[in-house]
Amino acid sequence: MTFNRKILLCVVALALGALFIRLGFWQLDRHGERSAGVRARAERAVAPRLEWLGPGDVPPDTAGLIGRRARLAGRWDREGEVILRSRTLDGRAGAEVLTPFLVGGDAGQVVMVLRGWLPAPDGLRPDLASGWSDPPGPAEDPANPRREALPPATVQGVFVSSRDGRGGQPLRAEIAGARHLAIAGLDLALIREQTALAPTPHVLRADDPPPGATLRPARALETDAGPHLSYAIQWFAFAVIGLGGTAILLRSSSDGTSPSERKRP
Repeated sequence: MTFNRKILLCVVALALGALFIRLGFWQLDRHGERSAGVRARAERAVAPRLEWLGPGDVPPDTAGLIGRRARLAGRWDREGEVILRSRTLDGRAGAEVLTPFLVGGDAGQVVMVLRGWLPAPDGLRPDLASGWSDPPGPAEDPANPRREALPPATVQGVFVSSRDGRGGQPLRAEIAGARHLAIAGLDLALIREQTALAPTPHVLRADDPPPGATLRPARALETDAGPHLSYAIQWFAFAVIGLGGTAILLRSSSDGTSPSERKRP
């Protein structure tokens, strides 16, 4: 191996080694952030339950609320249900259902509640009526607005996070003669843009579905720090292998023997 090739090999190996080490430390940082988030959610989970009975009961800023348990009182707005499309459960295609909840009544704050999962062969059009324990009543008549006839209700659950930009391409799914927004993820900004709803920044993951409904519980909060630590170990291993292999190659080329020849007696 010529001197110039050795220099080039060293530069490439050092550059890749530095890149792999930097990626390893980045994964360690992500592991620390995720671990801190899991610990914070665990602490909030045992905090006293929030009672959200009217405007002003819960701060508008969601910082410090993710993982906190809460009970809301108000009314459901079934007509405004939003579909989280393409959600599988136990190998079955389906969708999760986000239902607006009017805290304090019809003129109250709108909170999106992740009520649960429903089967849907196309991942887009679940039977929304099967997600309720009570059958549709005469309030569905256009001459009798459904929202006014809905009885008071309460819902309990835990606050989960949403993120703008995760909603993907908005679609419209026609279910039982009504059109519902279908999005790819919890994206409140997209819901505000695509519907007449003005939800608060909060999303509540409801506890057990109502008796008699076919709803299954929605996905739970992450309870571990994820795979970032193992990713960090892999990147550091790549750096060691790359630098070590380069050193062996340079040493073997310096004395004119290959690594395989060195092992021969």
